[in-house]
Amino acid sequence: MTGLGNFKYLWIGLFEGFAPLKNQVDLSIVIVTYHSEDYIRGCLRSVGEAARGLSSEVILVENASGNGTLRMVNREFPDVVVIENKKNEGYARGVNQGANIATGQYLLILNPDTQLNPDTLKILLNFLKNQTTDCIVGAHTIDGTGRRIPSCRSLPHIGNLTRYLVAPLLNGTGLQNPRRRLLDIWEQHETVDVTKYDGYISGACILTRLDFFKRMGMFDDRYFLYYEDADMGFRIKQAGYRAFLVAEASLVHFSGRSAAHCPWSRLYAAESCLRYLHKNFTFRHRMVFQPSLFILLLSWAVRAWLKGDQTEKKVLLESLKRFIPPFLGGTPMQARDPS
Repeated sequence: MTGLGNFKYLWIGLFEGFAPLKNQVDLSIVIVTYHSEDYIRGCLRSVGEAARGLSSEVILVENASGNGTLRMVNREFPDVVVIENKKNEGYARGVNQGANIATGQYLLILNPDTQLNPDTLKILLNFLKNQTTDCIVGAHTIDGTGRRIPSCRSLPHIGNLTRYLVAPLLNGTGLQNPRRRLLDIWEQHETVDVTKYDGYISGACILTRLDFFKRMGMFDDRYFLYYEDADMGFRIKQAGYRAFLVAEASLVHFSGRSAAHCPWSRLYAAESCLRYLHKNFTFRHRMVFQPSLFILLLSWAVRAWLKGDQTEKKVLLESLKRFIPPFLGGTPMQARDPS
């Protein structure tokens, strides 16, 4: 990996837009952290092993966790480029910050609670280089117990409502073959173009060309957390590009560990889902899907009230306010940390 010496730290807020000149590398790896201290060491070690022999740089965007993450990274991984935000800027904006200073021909977006297998990067890069048109690629994902978890998902769509009826009937066995709008319950054991099935690649691990990511408008940073990958997948499909799940490449994803530190994660999910509906759904489809989401959140709030969980009830009630117009006392959507 390419070291940057004393230019390692970029202090966002003090020197907005400033970045030191760097030599171009083949691969830029962007990782956004927020209370990820328990996993980032393993992630960076796996990246170092997987990137062995590649010309690469690692850019870590730290979203004001207020813990010892940066001290550990500085001590154990001195070649990592660090952007230290003064507040939690959210995941999508953090990725865009890293992409804006990246110099690689290729860009890997990686969650901090992941660990790459040693051959993952080479498999993904070789696959991407063999494609004749621009696309994005992702790897097969398992959790910490070895259980397969979705590496690609179906784009939110009015047809997805059937998924919530079909999934319990399948009792977790999973579909043996891809199905339109049912990728979440497909076993995902083969390489496939997920755009053929109205799908998108999970943001836990995305590889593409850096210039293509920028031409597609990068992540929409109005999504504070969640749905930024679905929104990118929707734009890729609408523009006629492709997204591949490459089953031969794999990684471990300790899913949701950063969100576990944040009681507002359900609020972020609800708000981002609403933003996606308003941005990408037709009015008719939105009028069906949005009330269904409201009823689901309301049922969760009632359950939290019955259990006496005041924190969860507060978060869910705040989420429900996003459905109400501001002139009626609701809360407008906002891409920021309410805490």
